[in-house]
Amino acid sequence: MKQSRRAGLALIFLFLLLLSGCSVETAPSAADARRALCQTLISLRESAAGLSQIDANTGVAQLRDMRAGVGRWVEAARRANTVLQFQQITEMVNAYDAFSSAVDGLNPDQRVGAAAAGLQASAAQILTALNQAYSAARCGQ
Repeated sequence: MKQSRRAGLALIFLFLLLLSGCSVETAPSAADARRALCQTLISLRESAAGLSQIDANTGVAQLRDMRAGVGRWVEAARRANTVLQFQQITEMVNAYDAFSSAVDGLNPDQRVGAAAAGLQASAAQILTALNQAYSAARCGQ
């Protein structure tokens, strides 16, 4: 419940942030954009925690559900990054896209099986890029 409330607030803030970007006078401040991005990255970190648990017995349908949850936050981070332009966010989005493509190639009625090692490596790239983006945005400060 707490995570969904925080997620809703972050998405609303991002939406308002994007709407307000129409003119210089109403453009969001860099501090506001950074705060929104950090909230998104925190939620993304929570959502992506399960990616490190992928193994040969993980069901593809379960993996697609995880991907969908992570994908919503990746998209929110990408949108928030239109103001700040952090390369690390772009790298994270690219890592997510590669992971997503790998998941698309799997049969949803089966388990991950032999594809587990590649998916683990791809998921690790997302998590590494996420941590780098978090640091670049100075979210812990």
